[in-house]
Amino acid sequence: MKELKQYKLILKMLLPLWLVFTFATSSNAKGINDNEVKGKVLIIISSDQHGFWLPEVVEPYKLLEQAEFEIDIASPKGGKGIASGSSRLSGKDSNWFKQSSLPEKLEQSIELKQVISRQYRAVYFAGGAGPMFDLVENQEAQRVTREIYENGGIISADCHGPAALINVKLSDGSRLISGRKLTAKANIEEGRWAKNNYPFLLEDKIVSLGGIYTSAAKGKEHVIVDGRLITGQNPASAAPMTKALILHLTPKEKHPAYEIQNSLSKVTVI
Repeated sequence: MKELKQYKLILKMLLPLWLVFTFATSSNAKGINDNEVKGKVLIIISSDQHGFWLPEVVEPYKLLEQAEFEIDIASPKGGKGIASGSSRLSGKDSNWFKQSSLPEKLEQSIELKQVISRQYRAVYFAGGAGPMFDLVENQEAQRVTREIYENGGIISADCHGPAALINVKLSDGSRLISGRKLTAKANIEEGRWAKNNYPFLLEDKIVSLGGIYTSAAKGKEHVIVDGRLITGQNPASAAPMTKALILHLTPKEKHPAYEIQNSLSKVTVI
C-alpha cells in the first residue's frame, strides 16, 4: 500500500512536466510549419505597348511575399513589359519596390508558353490598359488559367485584369465566368480614351457573356469572392483582393499580423 501511494505521488509530480513537454514540442512543430513557404503564386502582366498598372503588381506582390509565398511574374512575350502608374505608388511602397526583388522579375518575366501550371496554387492578373489588347484572346493565358483552376487552384484578377478571364473555357466547354459573380473596371470608371480605344468595356462584355457583374461606387474598394474566383474592381481593390486571396490560400490564424479578416469589409463572399 505504501509503495502504491509513492507511485501515485511520483505520477502526480511527473504529469505536469509531461504536459509542458508535449505542449512545447507541438508548439515548436507549429512554428516550423508557419515558417515554411506556402507555395507559388503566378502574377501575369501585359506585354502590350499600353502597359500594365504597376501599383496593381507592387501591392499584391508585397503582400504575398510577406505571407511567405513564392511569386513568379509572367507575360505573353516574356521579358520586360511597360509599367505605368509608378507615380501612384505611395512613398512607402515606392521605397519597398526599389529594394525588393520585384524590379528584376519584371525585367525578366517568364514567357507564358513556358509556364508550367501545376507549379502554382493561384494565378493573379494585374490590370492596366494592356490586358484589354493582349490578354483577351491569348491562348496561353487561357491555358494557364484553365489548368490552374482545374487543378484546384484559385483564379484572381483586378481592374482590367479580368479581361484575361472572359474567354477562358474549361475542359467541359463551359465558360469560366458564366453564371459566376465577379467584378472588374466599371463603366463609370472608364475615361474618354478607354471608351474610344478599347475593343469593349469590361462591364458590358462580362454581362453579355453570362457573368454576373457587380460594382461599387467609382473608385471605391470592391472585391467579389465566388468560390475559387476572386476579382477586384479597380486599383483601390488590389490590396483587399490580395488579402482575400491569401485568406483562401492560408488559414488566417497563421498570419494575424496582417489583420486580414478586419480589412475585408469591402469583400463580398458568395
